[in-house]
Amino acid sequence: MSAARYMPIPPGAVIPGALPDFRIYVRNPQGAYTLWAQEGNKVTAEQLGRLTEGGYTAIYVDIEEQFKYDQYLEDNLGSILENRAASDDQKAEIFSRVSTNVVKGAFETSLGLGTMDRGALQRTQKLIENALQFIQEAKSLQALAKLIGHDYQTYAHATKVLWFTVSFLRLNQGILEQIDPAYPDFEDGRKIEMFRHCAVGALLHDIGKSLVPRAILDKADPLTEVEWEVMKRHPLSGLAMLIDTDIPDFVRKAVLQHHEDYDGTGYPLGLEGTAINALARVIRIIDVFDAMTSRRPYKDPVPPLKAAQIMIGTPEESGKDADLGLTGRDQGMRPCFDRELLKKFIVFLGDVKLGA
Repeated sequence: MSAARYMPIPPGAVIPGALPDFRIYVRNPQGAYTLWAQEGNKVTAEQLGRLTEGGYTAIYVDIEEQFKYDQYLEDNLGSILENRAASDDQKAEIFSRVSTNVVKGAFETSLGLGTMDRGALQRTQKLIENALQFIQEAKSLQALAKLIGHDYQTYAHATKVLWFTVSFLRLNQGILEQIDPAYPDFEDGRKIEMFRHCAVGALLHDIGKSLVPRAILDKADPLTEVEWEVMKRHPLSGLAMLIDTDIPDFVRKAVLQHHEDYDGTGYPLGLEGTAINALARVIRIIDVFDAMTSRRPYKDPVPPLKAAQIMIGTPEESGKDADLGLTGRDQGMRPCFDRELLKKFIVFLGDVKLGA
């Protein structure tokens, strides 16, 4: 049997009685695949336990069953993330896979419609419910952080912006007062609702790119001036796509303004300072950080520490902080960001311990 026919899945992804009815295989030390279960939906917890005790870290299904497996993961994500038999790394991998598929679905089903597909928005909101529960665990953030440095793709990028944004806001809830000054007096349910809305904005911040031609999105070389002008339309397109949904105004503004720079040099409106929506200012920082630390066709990923240095304006060589007289390119990207939010984000990165 050819290895190309099979797709590995972690045993922790299997919820007894819920798995579809496809066949499950195991791989022996010699690399041969043998049938382990004729019907996946009849696998028991005891069988899975024996599999784990036997040292198996993966089981396999036919690659042709991938769609069915992905649908199973999305339908059962909450139970999988609560499964004590699954490691944090396995949960992070599964969560990333599901969220990437949801964002991809949102892009593809909305393509050409000019509006956000209702079914795609419902899938997004369901994913957010599981995301908030999973991301609030410190260990899950450590596991998700291992995705740093992976390839930059619009769907995967949106996933990382989501969990970075929610994790950052959870540890810095004072930022939410900039969105609504009454936040400290909210009941717990309303606070959770605000987090949910922020998460939706983070996940869908680039939804307007669904209207950008693939040839531009996937281009490995620098964009031409005309192509860049097309790309710069995506925040406005994103706003237009969400205008008829029940998403709150502050979320729509975040989607529209996530490329605005604090010094007024961003797009599409050239807003400056606190005229920029607070959630947009957060997403601006996280969007840049993930883009810099991701692998692109034309560049290797920048290590997290180096990315932070560029963002705060630390010079390449010796020298002093911009406050002590450095100007121009030595200040890196600092003028793009809300300085106080950037400080909080750098502290957050240190707490997460992403490494150099």
